[in-house]
Amino acid sequence: MRRLLTFPLALLLLAPAVSHAEVVNRIVLRVNDQIATLRDYELRRQELAQDIVRRQNMDQEEKTRMLQQVPELVFRDLYQELLLESRAQQVGVEVPRTQIDTTIANMKENYGIKTEEDFRTALAQSGMTEAQLRGTLEKQLRIRELMDREVRSQIKLEEEDLRRYYRKNIEQFRQPEQVHLREVVVLEQGGLPTAEERAGAAAGIRQAVAGGKSLADAVAELQPKGITSNVIDLGWVTSGDLDAALEAAAWKLSPGATSEPVAGRGGLHVLQVVERRESRLPAFSEVAQQIQEREQERVYTEQFTKYMGDLEKKSLIVAAPPQEAAGFRALLSRPVANRLELEPAQVQGQGQPKVDMTGRTAPADSTQGAPGALPEPKPVTNDPSPVIPPPAQAPAPPPPVR
Repeated sequence: MRRLLTFPLALLLLAPAVSHAEVVNRIVLRVNDQIATLRDYELRRQELAQDIVRRQNMDQEEKTRMLQQVPELVFRDLYQELLLESRAQQVGVEVPRTQIDTTIANMKENYGIKTEEDFRTALAQSGMTEAQLRGTLEKQLRIRELMDREVRSQIKLEEEDLRRYYRKNIEQFRQPEQVHLREVVVLEQGGLPTAEERAGAAAGIRQAVAGGKSLADAVAELQPKGITSNVIDLGWVTSGDLDAALEAAAWKLSPGATSEPVAGRGGLHVLQVVERRESRLPAFSEVAQQIQEREQERVYTEQFTKYMGDLEKKSLIVAAPPQEAAGFRALLSRPVANRLELEPAQVQGQGQPKVDMTGRTAPADSTQGAPGALPEPKPVTNDPSPVIPPPAQAPAPPPPVR
């Protein structure tokens, strides 16, 4: 729901100048009185491509696929932004300087920037000036205000609508069976050199717990010697959260019982179930907020799609994209300037999960920003609403570009 139209500051790095000014300044897109030049397009294309290349959470095949999308994505973003910028100008949307000042102050706080010198250094490392930052923020805030006025204000949801959704989709809210687990690990790289000794230690721990000791007491003498880990509280887990072998062992246990030693990451795991929760359907009151957010996004998608279609019909649009971006129209129904669409490992769960020593699956490595530059930005204000909340699903294709 909370998508954010905010460019990483690295996107504003200046690319090397092209030698022929008449080529660089060729207008590739006009929407009413708003224009974008070939240089505008190339700056964004180069920076987005560089950002993808720097990503450490993608393999080369995935990077190649993403890089192929860059020209069309960038031109699509320019197209939709110019439509919205033109409309904001037509209806006289203005952003007070004080609002930009507050936004920058919040940005500094989010980034932990304490002094003006640190701020100037961060800007320099990101290849931009404060004036450029202010210009970008002014554009974002202006478009946010436009969307608040002309799209978001049209969204009206009644409680009966939410209850109807709940009744129709009740199984979507079913909470799966969960178990609260803790464990100790007889360390493979610990104080016992042979597999037999480690197996004996793990069996001894299980036997001690069966005899009435707590898990902590059972390893009290072993842990200081480096033979075992501390007691690790895994919290509430559901099916799929653990390595398959650990999950198979845990799901057989009743509360208070301990498993046979299970080979896993780091050594032999001895699991104990603290408590179990059976699968259940929550009451409407428990999920009402979640339903409201889903429905708001769905309705917003419809309103946004209609709104953009209306703007296109009323606008003079002349598009002359570079050849590599000629297919941008196929992407017009996708979110404007949504960098997250280039991070499927994080957003869509397509990355390869890792399993930590406890056996719990962990997300793939997060994207790393450019060395020395400001990181991927947090929301630039404390306002949780997005600058341009884009449609989550693909609406119908817009009218042909004239």
